[in-house]
Amino acid sequence: MKKTLILSAFSILLFASSCTMRNKTISGAQLDARVNFVSSDLEYVGEVTGTATQYYILGIPYGGRRYHTASTAGSLLNTQAFDRAYNNALYDALNQKPDADFVLPLSTESTTNQAFLGRKVTLNIRAKAFKIKTK
Repeated sequence: MKKTLILSAFSILLFASSCTMRNKTISGAQLDARVNFVSSDLEYVGEVTGTATQYYILGIPYGGRRYHTASTAGSLLNTQAFDRAYNNALYDALNQKPDADFVLPLSTESTTNQAFLGRKVTLNIRAKAFKIKTK
């Protein structure tokens, strides 16, 4: 009887802590950010999208691809570090256009499935790809 009560309480706790969240953001530059390119220095390559799924246990990422980072307009301005899912999605987006030099992230959409001790995050990124003209 006692085992059944403990197992039932644990099952209810596990069920109550599971949920799904959706989030959508639009990326913006910092007010003090400055790019020293003029439009004649850049060639628009096209719009790209990237998707990545990352698992976390107690906030620590596990699985997925490691050490994949894309060149973004933000990396030209500062060295801001992002999480693994964001880096993988940008990497996939940049690989869609092999002749592009960097991508400019426009928007992100994430789906988070929360579990008892972890979560699964699926991230979709939409970005513009650019190439720096050589003279």
